[in-house]
Amino acid sequence: MTSLYVGNLHPDCDEATLYKKFSAVGKILNIRICTDVVTKSSLGYGYVNYMDPEDAKKALNTLNYDLVMGRAIRIMWDDKNIFNKCPMSANLFVKNLHPNIDERILYDVFANYGNIVSLKVATDENGQSKGFAFIQFENEESANKAIDCLNEKLLLGHQLYVSKFIPRDKRLEQTCPRFTNIYLKNFKSTFKDEDLQKLCEKFGTILSAKVMTDENGDSKKFGFVNFTDPECAQEAIRELNGKTVDGQVLYVGRAKKKSERRAEVLANLKKTFHRLYNHEKS
Repeated sequence: MTSLYVGNLHPDCDEATLYKKFSAVGKILNIRICTDVVTKSSLGYGYVNYMDPEDAKKALNTLNYDLVMGRAIRIMWDDKNIFNKCPMSANLFVKNLHPNIDERILYDVFANYGNIVSLKVATDENGQSKGFAFIQFENEESANKAIDCLNEKLLLGHQLYVSKFIPRDKRLEQTCPRFTNIYLKNFKSTFKDEDLQKLCEKFGTILSAKVMTDENGDSKKFGFVNFTDPECAQEAIRELNGKTVDGQVLYVGRAKKKSERRAEVLANLKKTFHRLYNHEKS
């Protein structure tokens, strides 16, 4: 491993500038900054190749996130499959960072626990820290050490919160309530319990299927189906909501408690009121 990827370069940074920075570590074979084919302007990244792998390793460990022309450069091994090799369990999320904590400081703190593949402090459009960062270690053991040693520790007076990074889709799965009972409406008045059962049984085992009726026994055109498995209930909603059955477009969703429905109605009324009030003011 003698080749390094160098990112977050200033648009005016050239090979000579990088050579001056990286040659202080060891003998360089070549340097290349990638440019646009048409405009020839810098794409903001390049590659540095050393003669000796030890020099490349030293540059990675000592120059990462140093400032070059006012920008903190990001250095990684030039390995296109590096992120595929690193387990998701070695990816950390760090929050409650002091505004003055930059990538160089954070790198120095977390590098004590293992090899860091990438590190990024989230910033706004003005380049100011948003107070959180993402750190990808080479292996899970290093990530676990970092959590054990740094979670809830103080850094510049701020208590750090360090945990495994959870992708957005997984976070949504964790926050979404698990349910087995679904609500269906807008079917024909001739729809019976057995029709509801037949409509939904392909999604999984059903405990009950009931079309709601009034005091005269006439259908209210809505009903409930209770599954044994939450995954089956979610699949039924995905497949049936908005589907046309006997010329009727169904609405299918999670069966909600009366208190939930009441809260949603109140929230919608408040939104409508504020919208009308702001319209009148304008």
